[in-house]
Amino acid sequence: MQITTVTAHQMTLQLRQPATVTFATFSTIPSLLVRVETDTGLVGYGEANPVEQVTGETCATERAALAVLAPVLVGQDPLAIERAHRLMDAALIGHTALKAGIDLALYDLLGKQAQLPLYRLLGGNTDRVTTDITVMLNAVDVMVAEAEQRVAEGFTQLKIKTGVDEAHDVAVVTGILAAVPSTVSLKLDANQGWTPKQTIRFMNRFDAPNLTIIEQPLPAADHVGNQLIRPQISQTLMLDEQVHSPADAAAAVAAGECDAINIKLMKSAGLYGAEGINRVAEAAGRPCMIGCMAESRIGITAAVHFAAAHANVRHCDLDAVLLLEETPWLSGGFTQVGEQMILSDAPGLGLTVDEEAFHDDL
Repeated sequence: MQITTVTAHQMTLQLRQPATVTFATFSTIPSLLVRVETDTGLVGYGEANPVEQVTGETCATERAALAVLAPVLVGQDPLAIERAHRLMDAALIGHTALKAGIDLALYDLLGKQAQLPLYRLLGGNTDRVTTDITVMLNAVDVMVAEAEQRVAEGFTQLKIKTGVDEAHDVAVVTGILAAVPSTVSLKLDANQGWTPKQTIRFMNRFDAPNLTIIEQPLPAADHVGNQLIRPQISQTLMLDEQVHSPADAAAAVAAGECDAINIKLMKSAGLYGAEGINRVAEAAGRPCMIGCMAESRIGITAAVHFAAAHANVRHCDLDAVLLLEETPWLSGGFTQVGEQMILSDAPGLGLTVDEEAFHDDL
């Protein structure tokens, strides 16, 4: 079996309501449907979902990069995934979102060829995961009300966006802790918006066992700051924007900068890089979380397969599909039952893509 074509098609994902984080407010999300076709007629699907502030890439840069990467892959065995990554890395530095999209399509082909769902090929720990759901930056009363609503819907894990204004953040966390049961665990995500002193001050003001994780409070380059705050807070210090590769994970662990790592497929060039990060973390006794940008069902399904396959992936932040409008030409992969995401037993990613109903946005 050989790769015959690698293509990327623009799609615009619509959020149910605008979402604000420290660096931007989004109402729509541009993304790329990646399609890898083989000479046997078998087709694999992936997604490239770049966020410029995280990966340094846009859909425009990734479509341009495809002109470089596609020729080195055509004629190659799609099941030789390590070789595909080595060829892509030799041809072009970076562009992890596009490489992720291609990677997901190759793994989809691997599962389809083996006639097995991907989670079983990756490790087969379980067929389901539990996700948190994110409360985006907003007015204090709006965020507290949303947290209460999500708990009423059955979510037992909330991820709270912070990092813009300390007084606002204090009021939000105080309000949510008072409003939800102590059985609901809270993760805070400052998206690089705090300083070391601010992080220590903020986290130590709360004596709440269910406030469990602070994610990437400092700028990604502040390695010394991570070393400073980690022993001075009781919560888990999780790194996100700082870790893009197994080498990044190894450096962070060796320097004592983290208690856990948030893996995102768009940062790690897909499942192949995510596997490496998780192995490094697990060997060092550090659990992982699988997070997401704002992927469609394609990228999220791949992340669910990865999380379900590995016991060391103890946390999931895969709520993007709950925050997006339905994509009518795309279905399958998993079933959402409250906070549970249950994978299908269909081969590969298990997705159904209605190509006749899909139209490139460009």
